[in-house]
Amino acid sequence: MPEIDWTNDELRTFLTALRASGIFGAGEEDLDRDGFRRQALRRIVPEIRRRVLAEVGAPIDPHGAAAIVLEVVKDTAWDAEHTWLMVTEDPWGYLTDVVSTEIRRAYRKAVQPAGDTKALKGIEAVSSRLEIDAGGDA
Repeated sequence: MPEIDWTNDELRTFLTALRASGIFGAGEEDLDRDGFRRQALRRIVPEIRRRVLAEVGAPIDPHGAAAIVLEVVKDTAWDAEHTWLMVTEDPWGYLTDVVSTEIRRAYRKAVQPAGDTKALKGIEAVSSRLEIDAGGDA
């Protein structure tokens, strides 16, 4: 039997319970984290994967992305993102935007070359020194 999509109110109920469970740890067993991940996997992960692939050229694992959706929701439980997620008319769309941005940021940080390439490019741009040859026979 196919799973029924959560309504926006069901999502908000989950977000409220998740936030409340973080305060004292009560109610942890009542949270449907697996159900939330399944919802994310079906409803927003395909778009997140499409965006990340289009913008940074990296394919991502759908189950890993669904886990990150839950992590982002937990990490932003007391931030402005949570407030907007609770009041926006399209919470799933907003969550797609937030998670896509987070994954792209993580990708760029993970693949950034060692050292400060921006500073090195700036030094190179203002340098009057000629390029040094690799050497060899002339």
